[in-house]
Amino acid sequence: MTERNLRGVDLNLLVVFDALMAERHVTRAAQFNGLSQSAVSKALNRLRYLLEDSLFERREGRMEPTPRALELAGPIHDALSEISRTLTLHRTFDPRYVTGTLRIAIIDLHHVSLLPALVARVRRDAPNLDLCIHAIDRHRLGDQLASGDIDLAVAPILMGSPGLHTELLWKDHLVTLICAENRRPMTLEAFTEACHVVDAGHVHVSADGQGNSLVDSILAARGLRRRIAVTLPSAAGIPFVVAATDLVATLPSRIVKGLAPAPGVRIMPAPLPAVEVSPHLFWHPRTHNSPLRAWLRAIIREIAADLETNGGWKME
Repeated sequence: MTERNLRGVDLNLLVVFDALMAERHVTRAAQFNGLSQSAVSKALNRLRYLLEDSLFERREGRMEPTPRALELAGPIHDALSEISRTLTLHRTFDPRYVTGTLRIAIIDLHHVSLLPALVARVRRDAPNLDLCIHAIDRHRLGDQLASGDIDLAVAPILMGSPGLHTELLWKDHLVTLICAENRRPMTLEAFTEACHVVDAGHVHVSADGQGNSLVDSILAARGLRRRIAVTLPSAAGIPFVVAATDLVATLPSRIVKGLAPAPGVRIMPAPLPAVEVSPHLFWHPRTHNSPLRAWLRAIIREIAADLETNGGWKME
């Protein structure tokens, strides 16, 4: 169908088409929709013109669909059902009956804290709803939310974009992990000394193996840098790498609490200036009043509030 024809499609035409598919009779389709037989015939003629197909052919008193009509029947019926559901969703929303996919962008570091509880909750309360988890693209986050490529994002405030709704999930701060045998004081100088020591360095998490982290941005603002000796695609292996080497890693404290403890690791305050590392929820104003997305945001708030605050590793 051309763009010109698409603009000429009246939703009522599709309603008539759906009724004709169900009844296979003009008079019964008219009665079903509270229309005159003439109105249904006119609607059918308009559809035939727009779709360039006869759609229904009269045979032995029945309106039999053409192959093109049969091809269109399922998608049109599903589309009308979805429109009807959407228009009444604010009054009848029940996650148990929701179908579809929600796309959430979330930094890898929260895969071990927030994500497991979120997936479990959605599986329990909305079993027919699918989740697609995306990596954060900090340079395109605003555009992705605006276009609908993603529905929601969880990331540090520094990754946000103007014009988005933003909500704090919990307060957090950076901590540093080092091998228990490493007893030297963890000062800012020692933290960046790895730039000049061949056998030492930092562990960095990056899903695509590229890009600087918040830690690198903090150091760069002060004319400092660190040596990234190892880059991992996820945070899960960090404690074990640190325990077995002289490498150090710096992460938000709540992320560390979600990682599996490894023997021989010390956790201490990061020797860095205090910066905002607390995760925030981001969504576009276009989806603010969506009942489904409002429900998802409410779940994430509840999970954030319920996350264990006293468990996990102890910091020296």
